[in-house]
Amino acid sequence: MKKTSIALFAGLALLTSGALPAFAGDGLSSILFGRSYNDGVTAVQIVHRPSHAGDSLPQAVLYATPARMRQAQAMVARDPALLDALSRRNIGIHNVAWVQTAMNGGKIIYYY
Repeated sequence: MKKTSIALFAGLALLTSGALPAFAGDGLSSILFGRSYNDGVTAVQIVHRPSHAGDSLPQAVLYATPARMRQAQAMVARDPALLDALSRRNIGIHNVAWVQTAMNGGKIIYYY
């Protein structure tokens, strides 16, 4: 029993060690760790949670008014870099609820 489990573990280790480099360019890292766009834009999807969940979203996002959303969408429409970042992430401008400037100068886009 012990020899069988050791052989099974060794075979599994050899199988995965040979298969991982083959999948490296195939998107395995993007599946495991998410995509890295390196464009200074962070996209945060707004998901409605129960009120007791301790939501960490800004108040402007939690209680977004149509005027705030139009203002944020206009800001995105005027900035070609933000438009490009949204198109790479397959996010429509009409889904943007709020745009915030981060401490490092990047942008945080909250969307539905």
